[in-house]
Amino acid sequence: MPQSVKASGKTIEQALQKALKDLRARQDEVDIEILKGRSRGFLGGLFGSKEVSIRVTLREAKRAENHVDVLKGIIERVLGFMGIDHDVTVESMPDTTFMNINSSGLDGLLIGRRGETLGSLQHVVNRVFTSRTGEHSKITIDVGGYVRRKQRLLIERARKVAGRVRETGREFDFEPLKAAERRIIHLAVSDVEEVSTYTIGDGLLRKVVVTPNKDNERK
Repeated sequence: MPQSVKASGKTIEQALQKALKDLRARQDEVDIEILKGRSRGFLGGLFGSKEVSIRVTLREAKRAENHVDVLKGIIERVLGFMGIDHDVTVESMPDTTFMNINSSGLDGLLIGRRGETLGSLQHVVNRVFTSRTGEHSKITIDVGGYVRRKQRLLIERARKVAGRVRETGREFDFEPLKAAERRIIHLAVSDVEEVSTYTIGDGLLRKVVVTPNKDNERK
C-alpha cells in the first residue's frame, strides 16, 4: 500500500478525495502539500481550466497501522497454504513490531527444531513485506510465546554469567548466537556493574564475551 500519493482535480477538495481513496485513509490521518497547478486546454490554459495538484502523505500512526495490516495479510497467506488455523496478536515496540501466532495445536510444527522453522518464517515475512512496501522494518514473529520464553531464559543466564565474571574476574564466552540473541545479552549485562561485553568472530560464528572491567580487575 502506498504511503504517499499525488492527485489532481479542479479543486483541492476533489484532489484530496482521490488521494484519500488511494491511501484508504481519513483526512485527519494525512499531511497535505499543495503543488504547483497546471493548466490544460487550448494554448496552455488560455481557454481551458487549471488543475490543482497535491501530495498527500500518511502520518506515522496510520503508516504503522497499514504495516500491521500488510504483515497480518502475509502471515494469513503463508499459513493458509499450510492449512493452519491461527490468530495473530500484534504489539508495537520501540525497536520492533512483535507478532505472536497462536495456532490450533501446531505450534511445534511452526517452531521447528531449535526454532529453525520459525526463523525461516520470519525471514520470508520480512522479505515479502519489504517487496510489497519498499520499506525495511524490524519484525519479530513468535509462536505460542516461544521467543518470549527463550528471551527470558537468555536474560537470566546472561545475568548469572555476569555475576560469576564479576566475582571470579575471568571472562566468559557464549556459544555462537544470532544477532538478536547477542543484542539481548549485551542489554542484559549492561545493567550489571563492573562487567561489560564485546563481540568476537565472523558470520555465523560471532559470539558475545562477558569480561570484567579494568577497575574491577585491579580490585
